[in-house]
Amino acid sequence: MEENIKPLSEIPAINRFLSYCRIRAVPSKTVVIHAGDLPDVLYYIISGSVEVMIEDEEGNEMVLAYLNRGQFFGEMGLFYEQPTRSAWVRTRNPCELAEMTYPRFRQIAAESPGLVFELATQLATRLD
Repeated sequence: MEENIKPLSEIPAINRFLSYCRIRAVPSKTVVIHAGDLPDVLYYIISGSVEVMIEDEEGNEMVLAYLNRGQFFGEMGLFYEQPTRSAWVRTRNPCELAEMTYPRFRQIAAESPGLVFELATQLATRLD
């Protein structure tokens, strides 16, 4: 899947998004999002890879998806009214992540519709 991700230099809206983000290095095997957290931050993977997980009825971890460089996560709360996060997200290896609060994202998206298009394209691809 990573081969389908465009280089950042080809996506002006992403470059604009990144210029407003907090960038942080996150070690391998670090939980970035906990199920039950308040959904208020959107993440973008600059480098590395994460896994999205839930727990089944017996408490076993189930991996729902692996996300890589150039992909967003934590976006569901932007589009669906949900009081808490429904899954965990953990780094699979050292990552560089960009983070932006939802209110800030909405402000930037209003000025840069290409960013919303890029995010919607990724969501549609995941649902396909």
